Amino acid sequence: MQPIKQLVPIVILLGLSAYAYQNYGNLPKSLSEALNYLPLMLTATTMGLSIHFNRSTVFFYTLLIGINFAVFKYGWATSDLNYALATGFLPILMLIFSLLPERGIFSFRAIPAYSMLLLALGFSVWGYKHNPPSLIEALTTDWLPPRYFDWTRMPQTVLAVSSISGLGLTLLFATNPSTHGSAALGIWLLLLVQFHFQQNPQSLTVFSSMALLMCLYAIIQESWRMAYLDELTELPGRRALREKFQSIGGLYTVAMLDVDHFKQFNDTYGHDTGDAVLRMIAGKMRKVSGSGMPYRYGGEEFTVLFNGKDIHQARKYLEGLCKAIANSPFVINRQDRRGGQKRSKAKAHKTVQVTVSIGVADSNKPVSSPWDVMKLADKALYRAKKRGRNQVCS
Repeated sequence: MQPIKQLVPIVILLGLSAYAYQNYGNLPKSLSEALNYLPLMLTATTMGLSIHFNRSTVFFYTLLIGINFAVFKYGWATSDLNYALATGFLPILMLIFSLLPERGIFSFRAIPAYSMLLLALGFSVWGYKHNPPSLIEALTTDWLPPRYFDWTRMPQTVLAVSSISGLGLTLLFATNPSTHGSAALGIWLLLLVQFHFQQNPQSLTVFSSMALLMCLYAIIQESWRMAYLDELTELPGRRALREKFQSIGGLYTVAMLDVDHFKQFNDTYGHDTGDAVLRMIAGKMRKVSGSGMPYRYGGEEFTVLFNGKDIHQARKYLEGLCKAIANSPFVINRQDRRGGQKRSKAKAHKTVQVTVSIGVADSNKPVSSPWDVMKLADKALYRAKKRGRNQVCS
């Protein structure tokens, strides 16, 4: 389900780009002339936001779209070789920038990305000036019957490179679905369409603008994720819970969950192992039944919200969650602190039981706000601790 959610906005923008291209000629002349400046405005906006939020991947995507716009806008891809270089390098660079991790924009760690971009630009300029016959032959020779490729001007070699780049982007998205990955697929497809139409001003304006809107969407979505999702567990954080409390009403149940003996666990096995425990618990909480909405409240505390359910209805789901966590043995991969070498298999791996205590309250009590319900759930949580932990109390 998560990959589909990531792709839906991109598919919508792709559909809008096709609709805009088909109806572009129906616009008044004054409006169509004004829209010619839209790619430049979107480029400046997207570049500024990517720098502000230090999103290097989107920054380099935007650079590539800007280069594509300039190459075809100013007629730098009229010859077969220049066209092949432009249509060959841009998809490859899309894949490279997608493979590189976020390293910042103005940092030494971003040097590999800048190096790849400058290398491609330098090679393209060299080919533009010298037109070496061997390079022309390698990029423009038809290896298969031309009648199968008469629908596009793209050379077969470049078409193969673009297809491989698209396959690579698809595999990256399939293995690690993300907003950047879905945007990269959309941008790659729009670039291919633009390559097909070449210097057509109408297609250049529409498809470049839509590709930049995909970059803008990626920045906005990433900013939202940073603001509302907890980085460690990927659960909605306290800010998301606060906004949910502002809109909730009627019957609902709030559960407070705390990891038992978590400080002692951290002191014994280290914070990295403690973080792994929190991620494991978050994974179990995502699967809670009864339409429960999990949140990370802070530290080792979590919250589950059941909208439209009272304590008795929610309790069975919480007890199932409590048992699921307790019955999931947690394996600790221990390493020798002196030199970092793993110990023998028997000593290196230790299985421990992780349990949680849960306090629950609902809005049937005389309360004035969801925060009051949470306070009651928090008191019930402490009762669960006093009664021996690994249980649900109301």
